[in-house]
Amino acid sequence: MFGLGKKVRVENSRQADGEVRELRGLVERIKRGDCVLVLGPRLAFKADDPERRPLDEMLAAELLESIGAAGPASLRRAADLYYRETRDREVLEITVRDFYEREASATTTFHRDLAALPFRLCISASPDNLMLRAFEAAEKTPQEGHYNFREPATARLLMPGVEKPLIYHLFGHCEDPGSLVLTEGDLIEFLVAIVKGTPPVPDQVRSLLADPSASFLFLGFGFHNWYLRVLLQVMNVYGRRSKALAFEDEQFFDHPEHEQATAFFTDRLIEFRHLRWDAFARQLREAYEAGGRPAPGTPPRATPPRPAAPAASLAERAPKAFVSYASEDRDAVEQLAAQLEARGIDVWQDKQDLRAGDNWDNTLKDVISRRVDYVIVVQTEAMTSRVEGVFHREIAAALIRQGNMADFRFVIPIKVGDCPMLASLNHVHAIDVSAAGGIEALTTSIEEDWQRRLGREGRAIA
Repeated sequence: MFGLGKKVRVENSRQADGEVRELRGLVERIKRGDCVLVLGPRLAFKADDPERRPLDEMLAAELLESIGAAGPASLRRAADLYYRETRDREVLEITVRDFYEREASATTTFHRDLAALPFRLCISASPDNLMLRAFEAAEKTPQEGHYNFREPATARLLMPGVEKPLIYHLFGHCEDPGSLVLTEGDLIEFLVAIVKGTPPVPDQVRSLLADPSASFLFLGFGFHNWYLRVLLQVMNVYGRRSKALAFEDEQFFDHPEHEQATAFFTDRLIEFRHLRWDAFARQLREAYEAGGRPAPGTPPRATPPRPAAPAASLAERAPKAFVSYASEDRDAVEQLAAQLEARGIDVWQDKQDLRAGDNWDNTLKDVISRRVDYVIVVQTEAMTSRVEGVFHREIAAALIRQGNMADFRFVIPIKVGDCPMLASLNHVHAIDVSAAGGIEALTTSIEEDWQRRLGREGRAIA
């Protein structure tokens, strides 16, 4: 008996050690800023509800009661029955919008703990504002977007950042009732639209999902639903460098199809854990804060520097790059700068915000014409849709110097997502840094040109 008890204690200790290591690994990915938070409908509940009853279950019960139907049902099943009874889609949409405005007007401690962490992107499967309110309570400046399977989005989104996180509602939002995926028919239309990419998911979301370094934290997502296999394939979640973690509650593990679901997704590097409601978010926040927050201005993602390539003795310094961008994309540019510097490329940054002042002609023009080795132009939807901007003068100055540089590269245009090229750069190939391997392609392009320059200078000195 003693030996058996000792064996159990050893196994428990190993399990506890494994959980600690897993939590530390998750915290490190969150600190780097490359962890995408995915919240399922099980995580949407009233702030003052001790039973944590999901809002979609409450809404389903309310819809059934209003038409005199009985018995438990999923929200989609309840919405189907409600629509058949009323034959009025607009009434259904108004009912759903009113419900979420009434029941989800305040956030919860659970959401506030998550909002304290440096997530840049939160994908939500619920049409509520709980995470938005939580980010606001954390004194961040969040933005919201949602997918509308019926028509293209009109709201312009900025590239997400730690202080400007994006909450993207995958199945629509209550403030745009026509976007809501309510009935089974809506779900089919939604899947067809998102697989075809018409309308497309915004570039600001796709670029983060496509990042090879991205990892995923799923909370209460409901993986037993069949359509998620298709959806996660479209979202490019499978086969990442780091495994995704999916935390589910007892309802999922009691579901008759949970073993089939876990087997399917585990083969695709998604591992399942039991969700401990209050404890999980609190422990995650405490572990993050115990490890130290990133210092102000520290980039959300840092990639280990590459070993320095053997360089000619005449030039020990790294190449220096100036980044030209639209002011709306400042957070994204800071992340790009961090990735380049981690790979051995110095980035000149206007820390005094000279781009917005009167010193541009005296300072930045001098920087572009004499003090940097490359100018990287970050083309985004925000940049290419603007008629005016300081970046136009920066590009013009850079093109003048490019014309004096023979066969070497100086102006390097890049793209973030599927945006058009600026007319002044149409003749130059652009690298899409939001695509898989995009940052590596940009770095390689600069390194190869830099080595050619060093070789030319070496021969000239010899």
